[in-house]
Amino acid sequence: MRGFHKKLFLVLLSGSLSSVAAQEVWTLDRCIEHAKSNNLEIQRGVNALELSELQELQSKLAFLPTANINGGYYWNFGLTIDPITNTRQPGSRQTLSTTAQGNWNLLSGGRNVYQLQQARMSTAASLYRLEEIKNNVFLNIASAYLQILVNAQLYDVAQGQLNTSTQSLERTKLLFDNGAISKDDYLQSVAQMRGDQGNLTSANNALVLSKLQLFQLLQLDTPFEEFEIAPPATLEALSLKGYGNEELKEAAVQKQPSVRAAAATQKSAEYAIKVAQAGRLPSLNFMAQLNSNYVQGLPYFSEYYTLTTYNLIENPTTGVVEQVPQQVTVPDPASMKDYTITNQLSDNWNQFLGFGVQIPIFNGGATHAAVQRAKIQENNAALDVKQSELQVRQTIERAYLDAQNSLALYQAALASSSAANEALDNAQLNFDQGVISAFDLGLSKNQFLAAKSREIQSKFDYLFKVKVLEFYLFNQITL
Repeated sequence: MRGFHKKLFLVLLSGSLSSVAAQEVWTLDRCIEHAKSNNLEIQRGVNALELSELQELQSKLAFLPTANINGGYYWNFGLTIDPITNTRQPGSRQTLSTTAQGNWNLLSGGRNVYQLQQARMSTAASLYRLEEIKNNVFLNIASAYLQILVNAQLYDVAQGQLNTSTQSLERTKLLFDNGAISKDDYLQSVAQMRGDQGNLTSANNALVLSKLQLFQLLQLDTPFEEFEIAPPATLEALSLKGYGNEELKEAAVQKQPSVRAAAATQKSAEYAIKVAQAGRLPSLNFMAQLNSNYVQGLPYFSEYYTLTTYNLIENPTTGVVEQVPQQVTVPDPASMKDYTITNQLSDNWNQFLGFGVQIPIFNGGATHAAVQRAKIQENNAALDVKQSELQVRQTIERAYLDAQNSLALYQAALASSSAANEALDNAQLNFDQGVISAFDLGLSKNQFLAAKSREIQSKFDYLFKVKVLEFYLFNQITL
């Protein structure tokens, strides 16, 4: 009987793995790859990164000139000002005005340069925050995945115990029917078998719930009944040798996405100070403008002729009024045509070029307040960097200590499970020889089941703690 329960457990485990392999299964790598493209938190992180990239693109385009075209068609009634002659004219008319203008910022105290650098740092911070979101999601998936493996092995242990209890009950019933044991011993075997059935049901419920947790984390659309995971080929205990190295820990702190995101945010805040300080410096702009107008009903003459008119002017010396001739060019009424909108817009073009300078002198302290706010925000960002580094360092130290404690618990549980297995083998032998009762055999089985459960749980707890530590030290999750 020595080693019987261990062999039975391995047979059951191999059978369960064969049934899983017969259908489509989810490995840890597949779970992580699925989460990369389907997890909602990751998708929101991707959107945040895209917004930062758009802001960076806009900061690049700020170096280019701006250009706009404006225009309008208007109906005027009553006494209005003719936009062509600039005189007051009674009546109604329709007018059109159009303007094309451009503006190019040539000097602004380096504002555009600093805004571009700030946008680049914000994009880097968004990228690191996305990596942090991914890491947290992947860690939760790995935790749920390992919990399924724990509950699967606990289920196999419970199934093995039920099979053993069933076989023991068959022998006990045979002995009871032949009058070899008392009814109390027989009923005790029945109670043990029923208890093992309850344990198997509880183990199955825990396994289903742990699968549901991972299924919901993955946000799958397929039926839950079809969801199965693929256990890794080996899950051997890992060594912690070298994981407590201070240099390794400090390097891991600086590589963490949360720390990098905080550092990039601080750098962005530093450029924000320079952007605010640029408001104290002069700005220089180049401007260009092109205008034209149209007035409905304005006459157009293709031919002109010259008239001589005389003005009566008194000679200040002699006092004699003299006729002074004057040449006047007037349109020929016979050549009048409609002044079309195309001809008016072509004839009325007006161009404008110029430079504009703005020198800030006093704006109610707005620039000073903006600079001070930016400095305070930069100081907060620097504190965030220190806080992030402290949190990661403490997390790594706690993860290392947890892994050490879990290793000690696993070693103790392994020794206890081995002793309980030997005790059960010995109890089974004594029961078969009639030395002990079914009640005593049941106690040994329960003790073995509890010890084996502690061994499995402590093993996977230790494995998970090591994986968490490796996650922070090397920024990766593998089984």
